[in-house]
Amino acid sequence: MEYEYKVIDVADGSISSVLLGEGRIETAVLQAYLNAMAAEGWRLVFMEKVMQRHLVVSDRETLMITFERRVPEEARVDRAAKVIDDIIDAEAAASRQGGKAAAGVAAVGVGAAILTALGDSDA
Repeated sequence: MEYEYKVIDVADGSISSVLLGEGRIETAVLQAYLNAMAAEGWRLVFMEKVMQRHLVVSDRETLMITFERRVPEEARVDRAAKVIDDIIDAEAAASRQGGKAAAGVAAVGVGAAILTALGDSDA
């Protein structure tokens, strides 16, 4: 394994997205992310703007950024052996995150039902 890759996402300000219906990724924030990654030996190889669901009711602009760096010759065998473990860990983390999102959506639904029931009892 000669190279390794890292993907990060940089999102716009969530408050402006929700309150104003628009968001903006601050240049200084993006620059700080890029410089931090470069300081660790990563170089940007790909960047894509995507819209991601946020707080159930809105979308927000997110930059998905892919970085690569060369794995030192002496670390390549160990790094290649660890790749499968990285995949298993990433899938487990994604599954946990998906469960949290589902629980959040369910909580919003339950909350709405309770508010509706309370509103109906006042009538």
